[in-house]
Amino acid sequence: RMIIFMLEPKKIKTKRLKRRSNIDYLFEKGVIAKSKNLLLKYVEEPNSGFYYSGVSVAKKRFKKATDRNHIKRILRVAVGKLSENDLFEGSGMLLYQGNLKPNYSKLVIEVASLFSSLKEN
Repeated sequence: RMIIFMLEPKKIKTKRLKRRSNIDYLFEKGVIAKSKNLLLKYVEEPNSGFYYSGVSVAKKRFKKATDRNHIKRILRVAVGKLSENDLFEGSGMLLYQGNLKPNYSKLVIEVASLFSSLKEN
């Protein structure tokens, strides 16, 4: 008898990017991808099984902490809504570069299009 196993596609889990050394490595060796208001610094690490995600908003552009926290929350939700097909194994830091407070739905769409453009390349 022959037993055939159906291999399921590997699921990529999202985790927070926490360690200072990992963040420094990301900014040192990372590749840049840009969209209108977003900049993504990322490093691909095949076979890790995780996408380590970080978000940041410049204090220079948004003086109020409540505004920065609101934008960061939207970015985290947008990354969480991405399908596993759009995510990659590795680490990424998503930086908001716009000058105006973003609209929730437009920012979610922009994050999705940025990640899908990475898959195409």
